[in-house]
Amino acid sequence: MKTWIDGLPKVPFAYRELPPGGEWMTREEAASCLGIGEFHLNSLMGNTRRIDPVCTADRKLALTRTSVEAEKRWRASASRWRKVLRLLKDVARSF
Repeated sequence: MKTWIDGLPKVPFAYRELPPGGEWMTREEAASCLGIGEFHLNSLMGNTRRIDPVCTADRKLALTRTSVEAEKRWRASASRWRKVLRLLKDVARSF
């Protein structure tokens, strides 16, 4: 049986290409580096766009090391007030 999507072109992942060298990490490595769970990491990637996803050669999702390190530095240096403001902003953007 033919479906309505059979004639449509297959679009590859819309993520950027891998940066050169070892400048990327898997989702599991990024979650353990930040000390959060994968659900929270997925919300950082999807809702807030603070962590940049890239696509590996075998079409798996990876994250740029610079964006993960920037998020880690922000979490270590931000005041409690800035973290609360960021949380409120993220919740408002998710609707």
